[in-house]
Amino acid sequence: MTIFAETQTAGVPEIITSLFPNFPNFIAHFIATIVLVVILWKLMYKPFRKTIKDRRNKINELLSEVVQKQTEANIGVKKAEALLQDAKTESSLIIQTSKVDADIQKTHIITEAHKYADIIKNQAEKDIAQERSRVEAEIKKTIVNVAFDAAEQILQKEINKTKNKQIVDEFIENLDK
Repeated sequence: MTIFAETQTAGVPEIITSLFPNFPNFIAHFIATIVLVVILWKLMYKPFRKTIKDRRNKINELLSEVVQKQTEANIGVKKAEALLQDAKTESSLIIQTSKVDADIQKTHIITEAHKYADIIKNQAEKDIAQERSRVEAEIKKTIVNVAFDAAEQILQKEINKTKNKQIVDEFIENLDK
């Protein structure tokens, strides 16, 4: 109990001194805390903020670059679509022009073929007419010659009906030979 008695009488001022720290200790602790905060600020917080700021800048640069590349890609896609549309239009125009040219050539070829056929037909008709004229002239000449021969034979012989018939029959037989 002696310990308890000592602490009781001596303990009251100790409790009060323990509850209220002395001012120089308080100032030393306060200054140490401020120095610690400043050192941590300089050594940890500033580099940490700088790193975060650098990363934020890098991310912003990457995002800007991505946006720029996306914009360029969209422009490229639009140009490609425009080129594709132009190519489709041009190919359609070429096909239509080719069809028209083919129709014109077809018409031209058919017209030329008809002209050539007409020329051949006219030439053939002329050849036939000339051959007909030649054959007719030959036939007329032959008929005239035959008529002269018949007339000559008739005039050489005496004419009577029976004899005339016999001369004509002989003449016809000689023609067949």
